Amino acid sequence: MRLEEEIEKVMSTTRMPVSIVDEVKLFSYACLGVVQRIAASSINGFNALFSVDDGLRAQFYLERGIQHTKRARYGQAIPLLERVVQGLPDNEQALFHLGYCYLKTERTKEGIAMLEMAVREQGSSSRVASILGMAYIQVKEYQKAVLLLQQAVRKAPTNFNLHYRLGLALDHLGEYDAAIAAFQEALKIRPDETKVYQSIGFILDQQGKRDEAVVFFKKTSELNEGYQES
Repeated sequence: MRLEEEIEKVMSTTRMPVSIVDEVKLFSYACLGVVQRIAASSINGFNALFSVDDGLRAQFYLERGIQHTKRARYGQAIPLLERVVQGLPDNEQALFHLGYCYLKTERTKEGIAMLEMAVREQGSSSRVASILGMAYIQVKEYQKAVLLLQQAVRKAPTNFNLHYRLGLALDHLGEYDAAIAAFQEALKIRPDETKVYQSIGFILDQQGKRDEAVVFFKKTSELNEGYQES
């Protein structure tokens, strides 16, 4: 199946229209581009210049979609980003942000599919791998999460979230020693992260190593108390 067809299949559910506000802002965006181009062209070419071409529209929708995403306005971002992905199916930014918005609006299957496309098109960047890895964990696809995150940490060994989420996936698979090793790598990056000490404590407790587990639970408690006092 061609990438464009696969994207259309993923986005074939109820599609929200682009809002009139964004269309008006696109008009203003286009006008700015026209003014800039007129400065370097003859006034006789005005009609040719004053057109919202596909490239300009896609760039505007991408910028607006990312702005909405960063402000947690996922419902507003989705129709804009869908338009971009339809026209630019290999654009990593559009694929990532649309996938993220789908996940945030509980369209998990579509979100995972979009992020998987981003991986196939551009490779597993840290941010794509981190979000997709967590999505795999949420839908209990632990082996997929491990394979993706292991590849990602080799490329970005100082990324806390990648190590931490790898530890979670390995824990769910019952690979406790490997999970602890991943959590320990995460602690090297953020040595005061309480959730990591707690995760290691739970694993040690499951292994029957209660004395060792107590050390990590105690550290978790101490850090929590320190945060409350500060």
